[in-house]
Amino acid sequence: YYSLKEATLTVHHYIEGTTTKLSESIVKGVNWGESYTTSAATDIDKNYELASTPSNAKGTIEGDTIVIYYYKLKTATITVHHYIEGTTTKLAEDVITTQKYTTDYSTKSATVDSNYELVSTPNNATGKVSGNVTVTYYYKLKTATITVHHYIEGTTTKLAEDVITTQKYTTDYTTQPAQVNSNYELTSTPSNASGKVSGNVTITYYYKQKSATLTVHHYIEGTTTKLADSEIST
Repeated sequence: YYSLKEATLTVHHYIEGTTTKLSESIVKGVNWGESYTTSAATDIDKNYELASTPSNAKGTIEGDTIVIYYYKLKTATITVHHYIEGTTTKLAEDVITTQKYTTDYSTKSATVDSNYELVSTPNNATGKVSGNVTVTYYYKLKTATITVHHYIEGTTTKLAEDVITTQKYTTDYTTQPAQVNSNYELTSTPSNASGKVSGNVTITYYYKQKSATLTVHHYIEGTTTKLADSEIST
């Protein structure tokens, strides 16, 4: 009398390149000549995925058989955008990298047009990879201060209060002289009285006392007949 030989079918679930288990091994007795089919485990850590299906995942038993499923950490994509605030207009090219799940990632702002500054660091600028990540850095136009002085020529004595305003970089600004004491007049319009904002600007309007002509005549009473030359001064 003869009976079918018995063999052992063992299925392991290991981290790739190791014998570290991600799921309990399955060991069962089978008969020679019996067909078998195995499958990947369904209870492995969500951070892992199957590396590949083993070549002997199914077949016919011809002796003790060991099937090993290897799993690897999943890979995620880290995408970093650099946009003008409130838009999807790029100030720098996207930075796209890949990292393994469970690893720490870190991103940083870009070197952008000097007229812009970072609004704030996004909450997810750094973290631990557990899936694809999109990090968006927003930038806004810098703000500059426009300061306008109104001084007596050659001094810092004010003839009118300073006018201080703020404007965004790249915008056009325009200033004008003040309504000052009627005894004074504008010396000249400063060269930077108007322009394009690229930083803080100080514009100084200088004023000088007006000049008048004093003329003294010496006439015979009731006439314009001169008894002496007229005297003219300013």
